[in-house]
Amino acid sequence: MAGKTTIKDIAKSLGISPSTVSRALSNGPGVGGDLRERIRKVASQLNYVPNSSAKSLRTRKTKTIGLIVSDIRNPFFLEFMGGVETVLFPREFKFIVCNTGEDSKKEEIYIRWLMEHGVEGIISSPYQDREGNNNGTFYKKAMNSGIHVVFYDRLIEGISNIDSVTLDNEQAIMNGVFYLKDRGHERIALCLHKRGIYTIEERYSGFKKACAILGIHPDDRWVLEDMVNYSVSLDKLRSILTLADRPTAVISTNQYLNETVVRAARELGLDIPADLSLMGFDDSSLNELIDPPVTTIRQPVVDMGKIAATLLLGRIDGDRGEQTRVVLKAELLERCSVASPAGK
Repeated sequence: MAGKTTIKDIAKSLGISPSTVSRALSNGPGVGGDLRERIRKVASQLNYVPNSSAKSLRTRKTKTIGLIVSDIRNPFFLEFMGGVETVLFPREFKFIVCNTGEDSKKEEIYIRWLMEHGVEGIISSPYQDREGNNNGTFYKKAMNSGIHVVFYDRLIEGISNIDSVTLDNEQAIMNGVFYLKDRGHERIALCLHKRGIYTIEERYSGFKKACAILGIHPDDRWVLEDMVNYSVSLDKLRSILTLADRPTAVISTNQYLNETVVRAARELGLDIPADLSLMGFDDSSLNELIDPPVTTIRQPVVDMGKIAATLLLGRIDGDRGEQTRVVLKAELLERCSVASPAGK
């Protein structure tokens, strides 16, 4: 039989109606056990593959989720997707990954595209710039069209009725500063990814709060902003690590920056932790392989993915309760990249 096998082909082969075949293959009523088994056997012999698009048109359920990530190269998002998949797969939901690259316009296009393709929900790490511009309007449009939305990792201004799961970023960085101060560090630098992003602003706020509590007065030159481009980030690190009064410790704010700090220190001949202590953020397997292994602040990323997917499926299943905001705590993993500064 040439071409793709259809329900009509199976019905013709058995001399029965297409509707009977359809009910049998979808476990519908009105089909005896023996006939159901014969239909399934013939369907297998003819290599029949169900048409999910046709089923979606009938049921108006696509069982498809849009997953918006800001940088698919970041191990954080790969781990997050793993958590999402463990919840969605048993429910036979699939997800479409949309990588925005921290581009607001690209995020807008993806939201529109997901709406046009009839997804049942969107799980998003939304972008917001330093001036507060974001795509809140388009997320609202998606919700008004019946698409459920859950934010993870980040929040944006102007939307108060979206379920979310985030980290207590302020406290996470504060714990890192407290840890460094306990080991004698007061000249502490901070590497920030792109300013304006929710997580980065929260981490910067936590740094300032901890310094104020401890009476630390960091040099403004040691707060490095918009550490996005690799070569630019290296240049910024070189500029502070070659100062006569250079910092004795650096706090990173993501995995990419953990590795960038290590690279800069090696290029300048600085030993970690004898010459420079590093407090990392996020935790990939590289942090244990780097010499020395990196002391870091670890987010419960997989749990974040599981919670986001569970919140979304709850809404799809008809949960009409009030908004849920889940805030998780980070864990400080003590390894070997922090030591007391020389002379302490």
